[in-house]
Amino acid sequence: MPRLTNSVPKYRKHQASGQAVVTLNGRDNYLGPHGSKASGIEYDRLISEWLACNRNPFVSGSSSLTVSKLIARYWVFAQGFYRKNGQPTNEISALKSALRPLRELYDRTSAVAFGPLALESVMNRMVLQGRRLTGTTQAAMRCYNETNDCDTTCS
Repeated sequence: MPRLTNSVPKYRKHQASGQAVVTLNGRDNYLGPHGSKASGIEYDRLISEWLACNRNPFVSGSSSLTVSKLIARYWVFAQGFYRKNGQPTNEISALKSALRPLRELYDRTSAVAFGPLALESVMNRMVLQGRRLTGTTQAAMRCYNETNDCDTTCS
């Protein structure tokens, strides 16, 4: 019988390439240059999704539309839509702060791959940054509505 453990896979350096790597369910996930801020953010994202999926592998879709591109398109729309008497409304600043953690964690991710597990990771990031739960929920719903309910499933 396998030994049950509560440990989280370590962030480590792949000696041959100098990349940061984490192994989840027997599969190496390369995170970028070891020690970089980007690789740390990618590590946090992968671990939080993996834990949210009860330590099971997760499947992501593939598409050329990334979350970053989707945010850029939505931002152009929002700049025109959320106006009153020609001036931007408060919703613009709320969107900006809601989309920041989404962009930090899922910038290069396919928009199709953004789903419930990804949303949970974004919410966790918001809480860690000091947001109140009510504000976090509202901001997360802005992110989720913006990505049009794409789905990531646990296998």
